[in-house]
Amino acid sequence: MSDALRIWIKHPLATLDANAAGGIVVQGTTIAELIPAGGQPAAPVDEVFDASQHVMLPGLINAHHHFYQTLTRAFPAALNKSLFSWLKACIRYGPSSGKR
Repeated sequence: MSDALRIWIKHPLATLDANAAGGIVVQGTTIAELIPAGGQPAAPVDEVFDASQHVMLPGLINAHHHFYQTLTRAFPAALNKSLFSWLKACIRYGPSSGKR
């Protein structure tokens, strides 16, 4: 694993772990280090990803469509709709529709 790139996912907008408010360092497929707010990685990194406009969430083994629904709860066209109306609203007003 010593040949794997070390990537710092830096300063996420939000994270579920307060100990990683400054981001995480990923080496290969492993989280090598949690960076506290205002901290720096203990060892040099090969790349830095600016996550200041991203929410850092843990990877889930079973992340099917219900997870997607939690991210769109505040989407006005989808509020208080049945499932199929909700799906139609997301398709009708989604990013690829050109409508806002």
